[in-house]
Amino acid sequence: MKIKDAKKLIYKVLSSMPIDVVDEDEGEVWESCNYELFTPRDEGDYKGSREIGAANIITAFNLLHQKMLISELSKKDGFSDCLEVALDTFKSVMEELEQTKMVRKRPEIQRELFKIVGGTSSAIH
Repeated sequence: MKIKDAKKLIYKVLSSMPIDVVDEDEGEVWESCNYELFTPRDEGDYKGSREIGAANIITAFNLLHQKMLISELSKKDGFSDCLEVALDTFKSVMEELEQTKMVRKRPEIQRELFKIVGGTSSAIH
């Protein structure tokens, strides 16, 4: 699958209605805590929201992997699982979506990454 096609597929899923994963047996909700849309949605029930649900991220990766598997199955020279290729492609697409300002790391996550370097013990006046 071409990166351009993968990017289109992944962004379509990420920008659709945010859905989280609910484990009713354990009473847990998985939320996407790393990424959000760069620009808030401009229509629909989630207008103004940047949220990307955990299920959206899982679904985007699974769709990419399934499409790659289907492509592999149609080859006459053999079949490979292509899980690692799908994972690498997914990571590359997420980085490109960040660079093109379609998604971003959530500001709370970015703030956690800041590190104070250097400094002196003298007081600032």
